[in-house]
Amino acid sequence: MKETLTRMGTGLVFGIIVIASVSMGPWSNALLWISVSSLAVREFIQGSKKISTSTVWGFSAFVALWMSMVIGIPWQNSGAYEPSALLSLILMIWTNDSGAYFVGKPLGKHKLMPSISPGKSWEGLLGGAALASLLAVWLWGWSFVWMGPFVAVFATSGNLIESAWKRRNGIKDSGALMPGHGGVLDRFDGFMLTGPIYFVLLSLLPFEFTLKTILP
Repeated sequence: MKETLTRMGTGLVFGIIVIASVSMGPWSNALLWISVSSLAVREFIQGSKKISTSTVWGFSAFVALWMSMVIGIPWQNSGAYEPSALLSLILMIWTNDSGAYFVGKPLGKHKLMPSISPGKSWEGLLGGAALASLLAVWLWGWSFVWMGPFVAVFATSGNLIESAWKRRNGIKDSGALMPGHGGVLDRFDGFMLTGPIYFVLLSLLPFEFTLKTILP
């Protein structure tokens, strides 16, 4: 219970910071993701037992590309800064994470990939996908219900990639910045694959954002 309350409290503070940074404008949004990217590279270097210079540069290049695409998401749909474009993705990922946690923790009997992440279960994956699908229907309508499973699959894949890295290096969390969550990599692993793919989707599909009605 205490762990859950700590996780919820930290998540609330973290969520307010992220939503405020994205909503206030392009400069605060850019500062947010530059900070996240810098901390992620730092955690990767500190958490890796043996790491070559080429690996550091390779990971840094990936993070830089990822960062530029995430920063570009609010501009991708209309050419003007549209925070709801990025906030929609953030809410989708958080909703998936919440569904996976609150369904998988009490009901998770069938492990997804126990050798990499013992806590992940098929029940959690389905719970996250179901809750994210409901949000997708509200955001974009029934024709985009598939966004729920899309986010669930790619967010979970990002989490499993990070879990494999942690297991290889014998660490539980990538850092201790956020009690109950771990480090920046632990909190943003769900964005690792979904961010760039969503960036591409915005250029291909006619997304309309319900969040426009509640955001300036």
